[in-house]
Amino acid sequence: MPDYSDVAVLAVSKVYGASPISPRMAWANAAAEVFPNSVSMQVKGCPRTTFLTLCASGVVKGVPGGAAMRDSENARHAQDCLKLLAQDPSYVTMSPRKLWGVVTHASGKTYNQQMHVVLGLAQAGLLRFGVEPTIQR
Repeated sequence: MPDYSDVAVLAVSKVYGASPISPRMAWANAAAEVFPNSVSMQVKGCPRTTFLTLCASGVVKGVPGGAAMRDSENARHAQDCLKLLAQDPSYVTMSPRKLWGVVTHASGKTYNQQMHVVLGLAQAGLLRFGVEPTIQR
């Protein structure tokens, strides 16, 4: 069954593909392709914000960073997850829900597929570690 890791990886290929498009448009196109029968999954905000944060941060290979992103909990969680993965690459083998518990310090905050995006990109080799995110908190 496809999930948001599939959307993230496909979106990156669309950003720098034959007809490059913005990360936001790439996400929308990829989500429509991966979830053709579910508009609610196509427009789900948490995974989209996570993907756009990673792109804006300059950590996604092939995607120029520096785009303005507003601060949000999802942006902070994505950045915190990046730091964890950079410090200990073994986290990339963790299940998305377990990783969410680590990132949120087991706060009980509802999981909305954010770690699927980060792990999907990391497992596909599409993240650059050691790059300081450019998003301001």
